[in-house]
Amino acid sequence: MAVGAPGAGIPGGVKERLDRRTAGRDQQWVLTLLPAFPLLLLVLRLWYLSRQDLQTMLLLVQYVSPLGLLSALLITLIWVPPVAILLTRALGALLLVSALSRMDALRSWLVRLSLRTPDWVVVLTVLVAGLSWQLRFLPALMMVSLAILGLAVRDRRPDSRRLVRGVCVVLPLVVAAAAYTWLLPAAVVAVRAGEDLTAALLLLPPALTVLLTGPVPAPAARLVTHWVAVVVALVAPFAIGAIFLRAPILPVSALEVGDPARPTVLRAHVITVDDRTTTVLDMRGRVRFVPNDRVVSRALCPATARDAPVSTVAARGWHVEQTALEWLAPAPPVDEQDPRCQGRPLHVR
Repeated sequence: MAVGAPGAGIPGGVKERLDRRTAGRDQQWVLTLLPAFPLLLLVLRLWYLSRQDLQTMLLLVQYVSPLGLLSALLITLIWVPPVAILLTRALGALLLVSALSRMDALRSWLVRLSLRTPDWVVVLTVLVAGLSWQLRFLPALMMVSLAILGLAVRDRRPDSRRLVRGVCVVLPLVVAAAAYTWLLPAAVVAVRAGEDLTAALLLLPPALTVLLTGPVPAPAARLVTHWVAVVVALVAPFAIGAIFLRAPILPVSALEVGDPARPTVLRAHVITVDDRTTTVLDMRGRVRFVPNDRVVSRALCPATARDAPVSTVAARGWHVEQTALEWLAPAPPVDEQDPRCQGRPLHVR
């Protein structure tokens, strides 16, 4: 008796269900590794902070609060869930309206994830991203949001040509004109300052929005959407790790140490304080044990712990590296901060 191909005698519907179950079992290892990624980030952050010294790392593990580490992880990477949700919804919707048939599109995991994302989740995600993303990324947020809206209209109201034309063509053009009116001076400053990437982030997304609200050729739809998703999935862990490795997990304090008449200022991360000594990690990664009787005063320096801005571009007084929350509640100017945070002693007689 000849042996047929595997699955030759299985009906189509049953075979499709078996394929889905097999694919689900094959993806379980990914779900198993997901909880290990934040733990790996936390360990790498302590390793980086200790300047790759094992003894210093063990000291930090002993005293650094796990809640503080998790808080720093959540606050620093608050932009990651909006990126994942919005890209998945946009790419899945683009593949859905570009495929030859709906049944053919539903075979893609990207489309299934997109359809399982409720509209209220997308709206809430856009609001969170609008508050937590820097100004230079807000044009991209506008582009993705309008693309999702246009693709949803094409999928749900394909017979209403007037509505499709208004949402997918007229609305993106009007929003792009308003965006250029507000962002064009900042883009010009960015070009003159040699910040080509900043200028591209401000100028390209509004112009590309109209192109993303319509279908792409069906033969290339799966290739375009899936490859973009794969590239983002591969690059995201490295970008997340690089950003979190620079996130502060210990407060920066300025300590006046030495003679009360002429103390010196020590800027460092305070690890712990006991009855006799104050254990700090200075800005060069060295652990120092300072006797408490030599500490004259101490000040918290939250603003000076931040990295200096890379860009000098601002749009209508809003710096491109500021989020909406930072713009609405800005940090105090440097000249209003404690002089000890600037390296100047306060108790000088």
